[in-house]
Amino acid sequence: MRRGILAALAATFLWLGAASAQTVEWRFHNSYAPARPESGHVRDLAADLRTRSQGRFALNVFEGNAMNLRDADALRWMQTGTPEMGFIWPPFLGRDDAAMSSILVFGLVRNPAELTRIMPALRESLSEGIRRWQIEPVGFIQLGLLDASFMCRTPVRNLDELRRVKLRVGSREQVETFRALGVAAQIVPQQELYTAMQTGVVDCALYAPRFAQSISLQEVAKHVLSTGFAFPPTPYVVMANQARWRALSAENRQALTDAVAAMEARSTRFEQDLAADEASRERLRGQGVTFHGTLSEAEQQAIRTAAIATWETLMREAGGQGPAWKARIQAALGGQ
Repeated sequence: MRRGILAALAATFLWLGAASAQTVEWRFHNSYAPARPESGHVRDLAADLRTRSQGRFALNVFEGNAMNLRDADALRWMQTGTPEMGFIWPPFLGRDDAAMSSILVFGLVRNPAELTRIMPALRESLSEGIRRWQIEPVGFIQLGLLDASFMCRTPVRNLDELRRVKLRVGSREQVETFRALGVAAQIVPQQELYTAMQTGVVDCALYAPRFAQSISLQEVAKHVLSTGFAFPPTPYVVMANQARWRALSAENRQALTDAVAAMEARSTRFEQDLAADEASRERLRGQGVTFHGTLSEAEQQAIRTAAIATWETLMREAGGQGPAWKARIQAALGGQ
């Protein structure tokens, strides 16, 4: 009997030791405020992972940049293992990886069908880029499709009329694309945009009507013309320290992979994006904003041609895998 009891106790201790060995706690860095939709996705990820792993794998989420880490340094701090996980929007990586930063540009994606078509090539390229830094790409959080429009002080109905005014844009690639079309474009920081529009420093802004009310832009820009394009919907890359990733048990690694895939599916809600854009247009109409339709198909094609030329320049300057990624994504788009 004594031997039986001792054997049972030994088996219990071995089981407890194995269970303890499989219990993992990771830190997840999130630089965004808790109210951002991305933060909600990450909190859902942590809850889902705990359920899938039966409590043996916990993500402790640090929101609002509680870990005091800069987005521009993401490829560096992710290699240290502190934190074990995080996510990054590739355009923030321009200093360390110009190719990932420019992997999409304005003027490429018009609608959910085009984004869906290029998504496998986009994911493959971003995964290659992240792994080049000895970081594991675990999955993605999809950025929504945001209607890109010209919000103007006076009516603008086509590219010819746009060439007669001064346009505000938000990045170098947008400056180059519109200059190629004969449009005087300049970068104005968002916090200065209202005053710049009010005083006539610029006459129009390339902006998302869905967010116009966040800076009261509709008060000084009462006329809107849709470009027909979305702002570049480059997804966030969810990444893990590669050494910590490889040290996970097969069960925990699978649980994390599945939880991130479920988060990506929840974030890919293009029909809701279209509905949100339409709802924002209705609100703006109620505040006296006039919508002047959408650029013609020929004008959209002119923007895309100029955008692809800008993209070619950026990826050639970036070097490395940049040109190959561009060719892969452009082929998926249809070679346009």
